[in-house]
This record gives sequence, C-alpha cells and structure tokens, in this order.
Amino acid sequence: MQDLFIAIDPGFDTIKVAANGKVFKFPFAVVETDERKMNDYNLRDSFLCHKDEHGITSRVGLYAQELVFEQKDKAGVEAQMEDFYTERRFTSGAFKIGLQTAIALALQQENLPTNYDGSIYLMVALPHACRSRYAPSVVGAAAGDHHFFLRSGTGAETEYRFHINDQNIFTVSQTIASVLGETSDDKGNIDKQKFFYLSNGPTLILDGGYYTMGIVEMSKGGSVDDDKTESDTQHAMRNVNMAIANEIHPQRPDVQHYMIEYLLRQGNGQIRYMDHGHVAIIDLNKIRKAKLRQVCSDFIKHLNTKYNNLLDVNYVLMTGGTGACFYQQVSSYYQRSGVLDEKHLLLADSTLCGQKHPIEYSIVIGAYKGLRGKLNR
Repeated sequence: MQDLFIAIDPGFDTIKVAANGKVFKFPFAVVETDERKMNDYNLRDSFLCHKDEHGITSRVGLYAQELVFEQKDKAGVEAQMEDFYTERRFTSGAFKIGLQTAIALALQQENLPTNYDGSIYLMVALPHACRSRYAPSVVGAAAGDHHFFLRSGTGAETEYRFHINDQNIFTVSQTIASVLGETSDDKGNIDKQKFFYLSNGPTLILDGGYYTMGIVEMSKGGSVDDDKTESDTQHAMRNVNMAIANEIHPQRPDVQHYMIEYLLRQGNGQIRYMDHGHVAIIDLNKIRKAKLRQVCSDFIKHLNTKYNNLLDVNYVLMTGGTGACFYQQVSSYYQRSGVLDEKHLLLADSTLCGQKHPIEYSIVIGAYKGLRGKLNR
C-alpha cells in the first residue's frame, strides 16, 4: 500500500495541502448545517459536505462561506465567525473537520482507497508564536481512528476510514517551514547554496498570513532569537479586510470583514447598494488596493520602530500570501532608503517537484519538505 506524506497549512483563510508532491487548497470555513433536504441541482465543483459518524453534517470551504453570507443577519453568526478567526480554532471541532477533509481530498487526488489502511505521515504548520501551545491539541485532533463521509463536487457521498499513528504526526512553525521551503530540496535535504543568507544573517523572516504577520529574526547559522519573535495581529490581511468593511459600512453595514474574501472571489468583486433610490456599485478590488498600501505602510513603520530601521539586518525573507502582497512596497521602500539592496530582499520560493506554485503555498511546501527530511524518505 502506498504511504501518504501530507503537510497542511491551516491558514485562517485557506487550507493549503501538499500530499505526495502535489498541492491544492480550499477555503477554511466550516459551518454545521442540515443537508438532508439538499437537492442535486444545487451541487457544483466547489461543493464540500462533511458528515461525521453520528450523521451531523457540515458545509466546508466555499460552500460554507456562501452559507455564512446568506445567514449574515442571523443571531450568533457574527460571534461564531469572530471566534473561528482566532487561534482558538485549533482546539475546535471545525479544525478536525478541516483536517479530515484535507486528508480525504488527498486520498482522492492520489487515487488511494477511501478505506485506507496504509501509513499516513502528517506535518501541520502552525503560527510560530503559538505552536508550542496548540501542538498537543492538533496532534490530539489528528491521531487515532477516523470515520466520516464526504461529498465532493457533484460526486456521490463517500465513506472514509483511516488511522493516523500519533508517532507519525508532527508540527512545525510556519515561519521555519518557509525557511525549509527556501533552503531544502524535495526530500528535505539542505541546499548549501541556498543556505547562504542564513549563514550570513541576521535574517528577518516576515510571514504574512490572513490573521497574523509572523516576524522572526534568525541569527548567523540559523538559530532563532525568541526575544525578537512576534505574532503581529495588526498588519495582516484581516486588518486590510477590516479596513474595507469599515469604509463600506455606511452603504453596506451587513458586510463584515470575514465576508470580504468570499465577496472578492465572486464575480468581479463588486457589490451593490441603494443610493437615493437607485442601485450603485462598490468596487471592492479598488478599495482593497488602497487599504493594502495603507496597512503595508503602517507595517513598515512598525518594523522601523521595533527593528531599528532594519539597520542590523542583512537579509529579509518574505513569505505567505500577505507577504507576497506587501513585498513590492516593502522592497521598494528599503531599497530607496539604502538600507538593503534587491539581492538582500527575498521573496520565498514555492517550488516542489520541479513545479513553481503561487507563493501562498510556500509554507506548506516547506512543511512537506521538512516532513520528508525528518523521516529521511
């Protein structure tokens, strides 16, 4: 039986997965709902419905985000979503559903049996600042026997059974994973030519995600200075979306920050409102560009204050989806100021098995390489 090597980056917006050298993603949203009356004509490729062994159903991914938007005025929805977009999600039942869905889709991708009795090796990437706190909960959610059902796209509901040995489950800092992705080959072996900026640090790693901007300083040789480690929650994509929601609040007070990603994915990112009895259009894409510039500008000020204008830093490595959005502005600023040149302002690599992927996969690719290196397989 073929083994399954799988790494998961459970981002606050999207779950990224690398399994046996291939990557995929789906929105990280889970909403419990009654799907017994669901009609097949509602199904499409984005449909994901999880059912546990007790028959409780939950929408997952984009299909769950749609439900949140449809029920945005319902009592309790806002509190539920606000709680989901915090680190407490790592101890929730929704987190386990997300893990199970990711593994089921990986089995599906690899054409492996749904009643799988092979070995599963799992690496989960967690925010650097809270990895030690939540690693036991993550291992607890992943270890043991799993039995559930998943309906994916227009296909039939499928039963899944598999077991994960707790000795085969590992966690890694998302920031360290980005370094592994940058400096390792597909089997997790360190590429000495790519290791140069760690051996000639200090290197400041900026891991931009949806909820946090992880900031980690690595000294010469690659050791981490925990005193200079930060999980910044003021300059991530969530803050951009909160600024967007605040700006459109007079026209659309029903739109909360956790709905923005869903709305941007739909059509051309435009939403309607009533203006003196006539329909008018809000272009979310245009507003987002302005808010990205502002939040990134605030982030640069934060770096200058906390890290002495980066005067003692030799390299900056930016990773993650938000890191990619900020990279050009950050790079231009520090090049104009003469602090760092282009060769010392790096955007993380996201290459796996000879294929280059969008930078949002850089962490999960690094975690996957780290898993293969840890197992020496």
